Amino acid sequence: MWKANKFVNILLWVLAVISVGMCLWVFIRCGSLDIRSQKAEMMAAIDPILIWSYVLIGIAAVLTVFLPVPQVIENPKSAIGIAVGLLAFALVIGVSYLFAVGDQLPFTPGHAPVSEGTIKFADINLISVYIMLFATILVTVGASIVNIFKMR
Repeated sequence: MWKANKFVNILLWVLAVISVGMCLWVFIRCGSLDIRSQKAEMMAAIDPILIWSYVLIGIAAVLTVFLPVPQVIENPKSAIGIAVGLLAFALVIGVSYLFAVGDQLPFTPGHAPVSEGTIKFADINLISVYIMLFATILVTVGASIVNIFKMR
């Protein structure tokens, strides 16, 4: 196995322990607050979780970019697979962008209006998740059907 597997496993365990601890802290802190009267305190308790989610996204992005580098150096042909994966991801995002609509939502009392850019960004994310979910289901069903015919 590759040398980074141990590093990644230790990193995952550390991140999992930190995440569980933060979630427990927020649940305990928010459980003692009244939602209606202590909204600011509740938001202050939830903010660290949002910041932590951004940190996790950053760590995932860095690991996604840098962990395959040693393998590509050892086996340059594996770069083709990485390039195909990146192109497929870009294609999904591009198709999602084409289908996304940035129409304004009707104003809801008590909430600030949301910009068209924010709505379009949310639409792109939702549509890309739907496309990836559909592709995952197709691949799973297709692989099962292929395995059934291979067994005969």
